[in-house]
Amino acid sequence: MKIALLGSDKEKFNLVFPEDVMKKLNQYGETSSELIGKENIDGHRSFLSECEVAFSTWGMPCFTEEEIKKYMPKLKVLFYAAGSVQSFARPFLNCGVRIFSSFAANAVPVAEYTVSQIVLAAKGFYQGSKRYRLAFPSAVAHTKQSKGNFKINVGLVGLGCIGSMVAERLKSYDVSVYAFDPFCSEEKAKELGVKLTDLETVFSQCLIISNHLANKKELKNIFTHKHFSLMQKYSTFINTGRGDQVDEWALAKSLILHPSRTAVLDVLKKEKNPYINPLFWCPNAIITPHIAGSMGNETQRMAYYMVEQLENYISGKETQYEITKEMLLTMA
Repeated sequence: MKIALLGSDKEKFNLVFPEDVMKKLNQYGETSSELIGKENIDGHRSFLSECEVAFSTWGMPCFTEEEIKKYMPKLKVLFYAAGSVQSFARPFLNCGVRIFSSFAANAVPVAEYTVSQIVLAAKGFYQGSKRYRLAFPSAVAHTKQSKGNFKINVGLVGLGCIGSMVAERLKSYDVSVYAFDPFCSEEKAKELGVKLTDLETVFSQCLIISNHLANKKELKNIFTHKHFSLMQKYSTFINTGRGDQVDEWALAKSLILHPSRTAVLDVLKKEKNPYINPLFWCPNAIITPHIAGSMGNETQRMAYYMVEQLENYISGKETQYEITKEMLLTMA
């Protein structure tokens, strides 16, 4: 069996696929001698024409249906060791190629990050630590108002893979979880131990609100002044979703007018130029450089997930994490 390694970023590929993973892949077949992208695809035309399996990660090229049929006529399955497949999936699916994604593996560190932020936020950690350096009495006054992690309401916006993982982990805490997700069934909500409600109730009734909506154009600026104005005193808004989903001026205004509120933001609209962002200048906005997702050794988990699915695929066992056209309508 010949296995195509598709990609345009060797550094990212090597980060996700360490040496031991490549050794495993080579046990199942002959891998391409280098990453294959649009710029060098003609040089690998003979090899690609015999490939039934392909692996990729961040940096996956976007091929047209015509290119897939021309260069990869025998391709049956693509294992994508990363999260979103929106940018390249449809032409492959239209050509009958099955796609598997490590979205569940990439969701693990985001869920871990989120739960840790929820726990710290409920303790008043962020403003308490900042204020401690400036004025100890102010830090004490703020943290004394914090409710901690017992009998509080936590709100989750979006119950996709990440939001569901967060809900599962929150079962070990003595908190009540409210959630907004129009695509979630009552049966799934019951299984996760959450109460489905509207977005306004999440913001008005929950001490901590965490965003896990998919990265969809129609969700741009879904969080507005109406929602931020409903936040309780000493409440926290956490965003590991996308910056485009937040009206950042409205959030900044809310934080300035209500200093007891906090925002923990791992994403912004323009992350590479935060200085022009009003939230950058809000002392009660904690901003991190998009670190919630897979980083460091965590990226390797995505490759391991896909190698496991290759093993299941070859042996005829049940596979997981397959992407369908229907899933593309709601997932990131």
